[in-house]
Amino acid sequence: MGLLPVALGAVAMSLALARTGEAQQGQAPQLPTIFVSGRGEVQVAPDRARVQVGMETQARTSQLAAQENNRKQAAILAAIRKLGIPDANIQTLNYTVNPVQRYDEKLQRVVIDGYQVTNIVQVETDRLELAGPIIDAGLSSGANRVAGLDLIVKDRAKAQDKALTDAVTSARRQADVAARAAGGMIVELIELTINEFERPEPRGMVAMAMKAEAADAPAPIASGTNTISVSVGTRWRFAKSP
Repeated sequence: MGLLPVALGAVAMSLALARTGEAQQGQAPQLPTIFVSGRGEVQVAPDRARVQVGMETQARTSQLAAQENNRKQAAILAAIRKLGIPDANIQTLNYTVNPVQRYDEKLQRVVIDGYQVTNIVQVETDRLELAGPIIDAGLSSGANRVAGLDLIVKDRAKAQDKALTDAVTSARRQADVAARAAGGMIVELIELTINEFERPEPRGMVAMAMKAEAADAPAPIASGTNTISVSVGTRWRFAKSP
């Protein structure tokens, strides 16, 4: 997993001078402080794909709709398993049965025309090159729903540590620059807050209802990179140079 650190400094600083009133009251004057924020970003290549594919059927009764859905879903799962995907990596994500309703003007009431059954499974693989073939296998076997494709990072800890290090380093560098410009130096760190946030995971493809037949070639998937970001807020004690 390659890490490309990007140290970004979002600066919000102010120099707080000690109150002279405290010294007049016999208290030791407080050293002024510098407030600085820093941010670190790490670009990480995803190493796991999650594909959500399934079947939506409709029939006069819920039983007929479920039977048709089960038959087609079995064919979809068989095609996916042929790619070498183990059962442990295939999970039912959503199974719903809903009436198909409409308002009948003549009867002046809502009537049920049938039932709709939706069955979506989630397939996970560490082989990103299989994301396209999984979608293709589902569509060529009768699937008419591709609910999503997520490309994720399994182990984020190393990247998060690097982003945090970059954020603190950026904050310290800015504090040092500000202190020198103010004719002094940083004495110590007296406060550190960590605010982790992430950008949305890249989606290679999202199509809520796909009726078209699968193409001869598997769907092309561009993995790109994920961005892991951490921001920090710091407060440093400042002293004038002797």
